[in-house]
This record gives sequence, C-alpha cells and structure tokens, in this order.
Amino acid sequence: MRTIVLVEDELQASQLIQQYVARFCKGYQCMAFPTAAEALAWSKEHPVDLFLLDIQLPDYRGTELGRQIRAMPAYRFTPILFTTELAGEELNAYREIKCWDFLVKPFTEQQFAAAISAALELGRRVERRPAVLRIEQKQFLFEYSLRDLLYIESFGKRAVIHAYTAGRLLADQVSGYSLARFLELAGPGQLVQCHKSYLINPARLEKVDKSQRLLWLRDCPDAIPIGEKYQGNLKEVRA
Repeated sequence: MRTIVLVEDELQASQLIQQYVARFCKGYQCMAFPTAAEALAWSKEHPVDLFLLDIQLPDYRGTELGRQIRAMPAYRFTPILFTTELAGEELNAYREIKCWDFLVKPFTEQQFAAAISAALELGRRVERRPAVLRIEQKQFLFEYSLRDLLYIESFGKRAVIHAYTAGRLLADQVSGYSLARFLELAGPGQLVQCHKSYLINPARLEKVDKSQRLLWLRDCPDAIPIGEKYQGNLKEVRA
C-alpha cells in the first residue's frame, strides 16, 4: 500500500484530514504524526508518496521540515502539500521548497480533494521515471538503474556494486561510500541491509535459507550471507 505522511499537531484537524484521505485516496494509507521530528524519523525508514505538512508545528516549522525532506535524495521530487492559517507563508514554500500546493485553513472537502488528487497524479508521473543510484567518482558521475541492481558489498573504504543489465553481470568498484550512504542515496525501501557488509535489492529476493544464513537473488549466481543482527530486515521484505 502507498503512503501519505500527515504532520498535524491539532487532533481534530488531523482526524478530519485522515477521514478525507480515506475517502479520496483509495490504495493509500495515512501515517499521522504530531511533530516534525517523528515524521522525519519515520520517513527515513519507509517510502512516502506524498507529504501533508502543517506549517505551525510544536517542535519546529513545517517549512523547515519541508527543507529537510527535500534534502533527502529519495524525496527531491516527492509532492508536498502545506496546510496553513497564514496565507503569506506559501510564497516562501513555493520558492524555497518547491511544494506542489497549499491549503489555507479552514479548507473545504472539495478543495482538499482537488489539491490532493492533483498532487498524487504528479507523484505518479514522477514515479514513472526510472529510479537510479548516482555515484560520483573523481570528475565522473555513474548511474545504476535500481531495478538492475543485485547487491552491494563493502570492503572497508571501498565497495563493489553488482548489477545485471542487458543480459550480463557487472561488478564495479567504487570508493568513498559507506553502506549507510548507499541506503540514503537509494531511498527508503530500495535497498535492504542483510549483513554488516551487504546491501541487497529486495525486489530480486528469491530464496532465504535460515539454517545456512544465506539468501539468493534473481539473476545472481552468488549466495549472499545473512547476519544475525539483520535477519529482521528480511522479515519485513518477505512479509
């Protein structure tokens, strides 16, 4: 199921917007948070298709949260809708954060339906672009289609990116990237850590042998080890 993240600290407003989402956004779940910090932490671990952000929040402003969201590679183009009682703030959002639209409180059910329908359609158009992993090495920029990626293996200060494209296997060595950085660049849910030294493409997961602590990926001849600490990550993939 696709996900809309709502950040709204007023309980009544949050409940109303959740009702609207359930009514107009079939196939989407709404994850509601009262603070910016909670929403940001959750979004770093789970893919989000649209953000609904109130500008007035108890910990810090929704516009600041929007800037932090835009700084994450996975959410550079994800639609953001602001809700606000201060109509002047939308100009700042448009210019600096590139939000899709804004809703001035109190807004009607029809206004909400029109704004969110347009934002979700924008998100679907953006999603149709092939997702890629961009790696900089000296003066060069390399791009790997995430659907072709098999796994990434870390060897301290260097890593090997394994991919299957155009009917052949690739193994490219890169330096200066940690596994945590690869996870950040790929975006939530695109790669999964199964071992202290391995990230896999969960879309290619075919078989898991718990007794041997090994897994196999489609189009990959190698068995990938599973670390005890990371077994829970695979449960989420296979759920």
